[in-house]
Amino acid sequence: MRRSMDLPPPQLPPLPQPKASRPWWRLAVGVLAIGVAIGIAGAYITVPYYTLGPGPAKDVEELIHVTGTQRTYRSSGEFFLTTVAVSTRPVSLFEAFVGWLDPSVSLVGRDRLVRPGLTDEQQDQYNALDMEESKYSALLAALKALNINTPPRPGTRVIGVAQGFPAAGKLQEGDVIVAVDGRRVRGPEEAIKPIVAKRVGSRVTLEVLRGDRSITLSMRTVPSPLKDDNRRPVIGVRLAPAVRLPFDVTIDSQNIGGPSAGLAFALTIADELTTEDLTRGHHVAVTGTIDPSGVVGLVGGVEFKVRAAEHEGADVFLAPTQEVAEAKKAASSHLKVIGVATLTDAIADLRSLAILAPSGR
Repeated sequence: MRRSMDLPPPQLPPLPQPKASRPWWRLAVGVLAIGVAIGIAGAYITVPYYTLGPGPAKDVEELIHVTGTQRTYRSSGEFFLTTVAVSTRPVSLFEAFVGWLDPSVSLVGRDRLVRPGLTDEQQDQYNALDMEESKYSALLAALKALNINTPPRPGTRVIGVAQGFPAAGKLQEGDVIVAVDGRRVRGPEEAIKPIVAKRVGSRVTLEVLRGDRSITLSMRTVPSPLKDDNRRPVIGVRLAPAVRLPFDVTIDSQNIGGPSAGLAFALTIADELTTEDLTRGHHVAVTGTIDPSGVVGLVGGVEFKVRAAEHEGADVFLAPTQEVAEAKKAASSHLKVIGVATLTDAIADLRSLAILAPSGR
């Protein structure tokens, strides 16, 4: 027998319930928190890169002062030294991103700016010593170009002292070292040779002329901070040939480091000491190292210096011959780029320019 029964109606799946909406402000807070975290990371996390860009251009005539009875002359134009602006520390992630977007700025690794083994502060000291050597070399080169006699004198001249080294607080710029460990010296090489021949930590005795006084100084050597030269004993001094100068010339380098202003200094000194106006009324921007004989050397960062020159309104740009192509590539049609190999070349090229304004000399 079959039993009949009523079957229950089929069960339908329950309808989905609408989800409760999340308050909009929670999403906003989350996005804001992520943005703040990224901003903090970008501002405080540094990367091993520095920024390079056009630096200020300085009117060199305002930086050079000739003292004594020597007559000087003003120009109808100007000589400008050009610089590269370098960040003083490794940049943050945010600064690196901005620099990457900015076509006028370049990012470079630390190894491009700081010699192996040096701290940033030590590299700044090296740059400062390079500038002091540049100023002295520029003076000697300018006097040589003008046939002004600078007879050599015994010893070697101190042109810079690095802070934190044994010579700091003892030797001074302008001192003349006449003997090392009792042996007379006639130039920088003869003074350096007996020092580097010693072991690190050895004592060195120097006989020094400071003005009209003769003094004796003693100090111990320390290892060079340079990574590839750290077994070499040093005392932290920069030396140059000693000569008798006919008058005093001071140059205010205004905390600019490096040797690339040498040619600008030499041209300006030569211009101030002669009745001829070497600028011929032009605004002349200049870059290039120089040695006491007047040879011009490479500098680097020429594209940034061209931009600095044009921003200052220069119409002529002098650069080392080997870097002219780079300078012309960065220059506009309004800037005349001239390559020079020596101070004599630079003076000759300036004399070929059209006279824009009389000097009144």
